[in-house]
Amino acid sequence: MIRKVILTNVAVFLFLIVIAELVFGNWIWGSDYGMLNIPRNVSRNFDTTGLYADGGRTQFSRDKNGLRGPYEDASMIDILAIGGSTTNQIYIDDNQTWLAELRRGFKTSGHYITIVNAAVDGQSTRGHIKIFDEWFPNIRNLSADYILAYVGINDVAVHGAAQYDSMVATDFSRRIRNWVSNKSAIYNLFRTVRGIITAHDMDLVHGGGSPFDNSQWVRWQPSSIKVEKDSNLEKALISYRERLEGLVQRIRDFGAKPILVNQPTAEYRVRDNWIWVPLTKDGDLFTHGYRTISQFNDVTMDVCRKVGGRCIDLAREVEFDDGDFYDRIHNTPSGTKKIGQYLYDKLSNIK
Repeated sequence: MIRKVILTNVAVFLFLIVIAELVFGNWIWGSDYGMLNIPRNVSRNFDTTGLYADGGRTQFSRDKNGLRGPYEDASMIDILAIGGSTTNQIYIDDNQTWLAELRRGFKTSGHYITIVNAAVDGQSTRGHIKIFDEWFPNIRNLSADYILAYVGINDVAVHGAAQYDSMVATDFSRRIRNWVSNKSAIYNLFRTVRGIITAHDMDLVHGGGSPFDNSQWVRWQPSSIKVEKDSNLEKALISYRERLEGLVQRIRDFGAKPILVNQPTAEYRVRDNWIWVPLTKDGDLFTHGYRTISQFNDVTMDVCRKVGGRCIDLAREVEFDDGDFYDRIHNTPSGTKKIGQYLYDKLSNIK
């Protein structure tokens, strides 16, 4: 008798879950985002006190389309930004991201520009290409005059895989989880609750690695000099070039003009057109980080020039200081402000 009652209750519970999923989920009527994991209708608060100096309560929000930033009409966007976590900036307040700072620069000058963030944590150029197939077509009338691609860092981790994919991780279980998360109402409720809990008790490990604050820095070489190519990266760089060329073509097919911006890391500093690198504990020059990212950045600029895009060599021109990164690749509010102001200087004449 007890067994029958338990089985009946379980059956009723499962039936209600199925009904809830069919009514509130995206299994039948919702948009199909394929294997991409696009956060939508998200509004989260994070306590960043332990993450960077002057941190506190921050707001991270994305609308029903998965976009971050104000816009009145998806068909009238001036600049649409794509990238990974360094563009998404989940732990930077909506009003302090480098895109918000760029927007503020235009507003201050009296030139009102609609700038919207379409970045996704963890995406490399493989994912950026895929969003033109699986995400952007789901946003009614979406168009932009320019698409700004802040790229390079995540492609270092792709390791020469030439196939276009929706994420850095390509294992089957990860792809299935992303597919279910885009469809399931129950999962999205779980994700919301998890975000609320995380806001109160965060274990912030975002990107990982040291920001190299308080390091002993040594002047190494002029920033204009390209580093010697690493044969171990040859295949990865060739594949990155192919993907970047494919991405530019997708941008143009979308009806937008490409803006390619390369990416810095905390592993080096730029001072008066010189590259400075930190000393290791053994007293050796730590040049590996700069050597690696700069080779990808060189490809970014080379492709950009060849395709006639707007090319912004941010990685060699912005001077960052201690406190501008909270880990190896992610910027604090002070770092994002420098990026936003620099980009405004480069794009202030945009039309």
